[in-house]
Amino acid sequence: MLDFRLLEPLFLILIPVCFLAGAIKTAVLPSYPRASGLWVFGLAFTFAVFSSICSWWWPGTASWLNLAPLAHIMMLLITLLGIILARFSKQYLAGDPGQTRFMVWLQLTLTSVALIATTNHLLIFLGSWIAISISLHQLLMFFPERPRAALAAHKKFIFARLAELCLIVAFALLYARYDTLFINQILTMTAEANDLPTEAKISAVLMATAALFKCAQLPFHGWLIQVVEAPTPVSALLHAGVVNLGGFLMILMAPLISQVAPAQWLLLLIAGPTAVFASLVMMTRISIKVRLAWSTCAQMGWMLVECALGLYELALLHLVAHSAYKAHAFLNAGNTVEVSLKRRLVAIKNPGWGEMLPAALLALVLTVTSISISNASDPAQVISWMVPGLALTLLLSEIFAAGRGITVICRGLVLGAGFWAVYSVQKKAAHLLLAPPDNPASLAAISVTGILLIMLVIGYFLVRYRRYSSLGIRFHRFLFAAAYLDEWATRLTLKIWPAKLPEVVQARSVVPTSSSAGSKESV
Repeated sequence: MLDFRLLEPLFLILIPVCFLAGAIKTAVLPSYPRASGLWVFGLAFTFAVFSSICSWWWPGTASWLNLAPLAHIMMLLITLLGIILARFSKQYLAGDPGQTRFMVWLQLTLTSVALIATTNHLLIFLGSWIAISISLHQLLMFFPERPRAALAAHKKFIFARLAELCLIVAFALLYARYDTLFINQILTMTAEANDLPTEAKISAVLMATAALFKCAQLPFHGWLIQVVEAPTPVSALLHAGVVNLGGFLMILMAPLISQVAPAQWLLLLIAGPTAVFASLVMMTRISIKVRLAWSTCAQMGWMLVECALGLYELALLHLVAHSAYKAHAFLNAGNTVEVSLKRRLVAIKNPGWGEMLPAALLALVLTVTSISISNASDPAQVISWMVPGLALTLLLSEIFAAGRGITVICRGLVLGAGFWAVYSVQKKAAHLLLAPPDNPASLAAISVTGILLIMLVIGYFLVRYRRYSSLGIRFHRFLFAAAYLDEWATRLTLKIWPAKLPEVVQARSVVPTSSSAGSKESV
C-alpha cells in the first residue's frame, strides 16, 4: 500500500534532480529541439506545487530534508522564477553562440539553490552554497570581454570566498559542539539551551558575516552594481534569487541568531546604514538597471535589519516580495525607459502640508488600528506597522498633490486601503507559516532603527523635494559619488588579489537565426 507520507520528500527531491537532468541534457544535446525548452522548468514547478499540497494533507518525515513551510515557499518561488527566466532567455539570447552555455549554468544554479532550500544537512548546504557561487560566476562572465563585467565577477569571486570561509568555520564549530550535522537537531538544542556555548555564539556571528557578504552590504557592494554588464536574465536571477540567500540563511537559523546579541548588532550596525545610504543613492541614478541594483542593496539591508530585530516573518515576506518585484523590474527594464520618458513630460507638484497632513492622518489611523487588533506589545512589532504607515503617508501625499477633486481623493483612499489590506494579510500569513522566536529586540536596537528611519525620511525629502537648494546640491553630489566607497574597496581588492582585465570591448558575432532573415548582427 502506498505511503502518502513519502510523497512530500519525493517531490522535493525531484526538483533539483529535474534541474540537474535538464542541465546535462542541454549540455549533451544542445541541438535537440527540446533541450533548452521550458518543459524542465515547468516540471520542476509542478513538483513544487505537489510537494506543497502533500505537506498540507500528508506531512512527511525525512531527516535529510527540510520539510518546514519555509522550504516549500522557497521552492515555489525558485521554480516559478526559473520558468520566467527560461521563457525570457529563450527569446533574449536567440542566435547568441553562448545560449546553450547560459542555459546549462542557469539550470545548475537553480539546482544548487533548490538543494539549499530543501536540505537539512550542513555539508549539503555548504556544498550547494559554494556551487551557487561557482555557477553564478560563469553567468557573470558571459561577456568576458567587458572590463566592468570582469571586474565585478573578480570582486564577487573574492567576497564569495570570504563568505564561504565564514560558513565553513561556523559549521565546523556547530558540529564540534553538538556532534551532529543535521540543522534541525542543532536548532532544537540551541532553542532549548538556557545559555548558549561560546562555539554557538561565534558561529552565529560568522553566519551573520556571511549573510552580509552574500547580500552585498557596504563596503562590499560594488560588484552588485557592476554586474549589470551581464545579460538581463543574469541580473534578474542574481537580484531576484541568489542575493536573497543571505536573508534565507538568517531566517533558517533564526532560533540561533535570535539568541546571540553580537550577531544581531552586527546585522543592525552594517545593514542598517547600508539600507539608508543605498536607498538615497538609488534616487540619484539615471540608468534603470543601476537604480535597480542600488535598490537591491537597500532592500537586502532592510531585510537583514528585520532579522536583527527578530522580525523573521517580516523578513520572509520581504524576501518573497522583493524576488517577485525585482525579477519583473529587470525583465521589464526596456519598457521602463519608455515609461520614464513619458513621466518627464508631466509636471510634478511637490506635496505641501495640505496633502501631507490628511495622508499622515489616514496612515496613523490604519497603523493604530492594526497595532490594536494584533495586540502588538513588542516594540519591534510596533515598528513593523509604523514603517508601512510611513510609506503610505509619502505615497498618498504625492497622489493628493497630483490633482484635486473627489476622484483623486477616492483613488488615493482605495489605493491606500488596498495597500494596507494586502500587507496585513501577507504579514499574518507569514507569521502563521514562520512562528518567530520569543526573543524581543532590545530598546537600544529599536532606538537605532528609529534613528535610521528618521535619517531616511530627512534624506528622502532633501533629494526628492529640495534637490536644487544649496544643501540639496551638495548632498546630491555626495550621493552621486556614493562616498567613493566602492573605489576604495576596488583598489584594495586589486592590490590584495590582482586581476588582468580586458582593455577593449570586442564585438561579438551572433549566429543568424530564421527570425533574423539570414543577416548577421554584432553586440
